[in-house]
Formats: sequence, C-alpha cells, structure tokens
Amino acid sequence: MIKFRYNITEKINNFVENAELEEISIGCSDSQVIKIKKDEEIYFLKMAKKGLLTQEYNALRWLNKKLPVPEIIIFDDESDNEFLITKAIPGEMVCSEYYIKNPDLAVKVIKDAFKSLHNVDISDCPFNVSNQYKLSLVEKNVKSGLIKDDDLNDETLKKFGSAENLLQFLKDNQFKEELCFSHGDTSLPNIFSLNCKFSGFIDVGECGIADKWFDLAICEKSIRRNFGEEYVLKFYDELNIIPDRKKINYYLLMMELYL
Repeated sequence: MIKFRYNITEKINNFVENAELEEISIGCSDSQVIKIKKDEEIYFLKMAKKGLLTQEYNALRWLNKKLPVPEIIIFDDESDNEFLITKAIPGEMVCSEYYIKNPDLAVKVIKDAFKSLHNVDISDCPFNVSNQYKLSLVEKNVKSGLIKDDDLNDETLKKFGSAENLLQFLKDNQFKEELCFSHGDTSLPNIFSLNCKFSGFIDVGECGIADKWFDLAICEKSIRRNFGEEYVLKFYDELNIIPDRKKINYYLLMMELYL
C-alpha cells in the first residue's frame, strides 16, 4: 500500500485509481515520485509543495518536439501542492545493468544525447540557468547553512578550508561561458536508451541556457562513478572534444555546494 505524503486531488485520484503503484526513492525529502502501471502503459507521478514542479512543467511544455522528454499527461496545481503525471520515456537508463556490462555502447548513446542537447535552438529559450543563476543557488545553500564544511570532499576542504572559501573562489574565478542548451543534470540515470539508441531525457527542471561545460562536467563525474576513468576519455573522444580541465574542475567544485 502506497502512503501518499501529499493530499492528492480528485483529478489525480481518478487517474491512479485501480492502477498498480510503486514508490520511487529519489532521495529528496520535499517531493515524492510514484511509478504508475495502467492500461499496459507506464507513467510517473511527481508530487511536491506549491511552486516546486512549475519549472519542470514549463520546461517540458517548451521542449515538446524540440527534444525527447516525457509527455505531460496531467499538471494539477489547484491545491497547496503540485502534481505532475508524465508518460514514461521508452527504454532504460544508461547506467542500467545492461550498460554497466556494455560501457562502450553506453558512451555512444551518451554522445547522441549530447548532440541532441546541443542541437536545441536557444534563440527563444525562456530559461536562463547560466553561472550567475547557479552561483546564486550555491551561495544561498552556503549562507543558509544547508551546505556545511564537512559536506565537502576531504581534498576540497583541505584545499579551501571552508564552504565559504570555496564559494568565494567560484565567484572570483568566473570565465566567459560557451552558451548552449543545457539539461542541468546529465547524470546517467537521466539519460535513456532504447535498443542501444538514445531515447530521451528525464528530470528537466533545471534546463535552459548555460555553459556547455556544466553538463559535460556532470556527465563526466557520472561516467567515472559508473564505468571508470577510461570511459571518461572515450566520452570526450566520441564527442571529438578536448576537455577544458579548468572549466570542468570549476563545475566539479561547484557541484559540491549543490544540495
């Protein structure tokens, strides 16, 4: 029996009634995700406090026919909470058991995912998530005490001494951004593949105009964790990119101040 942490509305209750439900753990205390099996289709229900799903809903609307992302089925914000039901992206994440055993195939899928990202025209993109936005987020995390010194990696803490010092380093060492369309969290669980072909992205709530090296840094970290260092090199080879270590390392440090 699923225990809903939010009081679901009649519209949502009508959709999930008599469906097979499974809670998905995403490690986020202010939202809840439910997998729905209904009429031989798979859907996902996200629930959060008012305002927390609006950005993702707007991003999914804007990305329709621009990038393969989940189809919106219901967005309900008529209570104190928000509810978003989307149709599942076909396929499996590129860190599934199959791809852990076949990392060369995974890297090719990831390459195609990035090509799709970089082909999105940003001339009319309404979402700006470039470095000024990102620095404002991490500054809020540090100043409010959400990120503490002992949250930093040991090596980072030894080098900078505190989260405050790391924040100041990031503010003092900004650079000219190479703007493109950014997913915002290109870790491998958010990239899907069907029959060894890129099939779509999930979790686009932080997408928008940003420096291309941010997504590359996130993906590099995820590839290293799942497949090992040699596949980081293969990733850049597939993209025909010489990695800019200064910019990548800057974003790897910035990520330590993210929640």
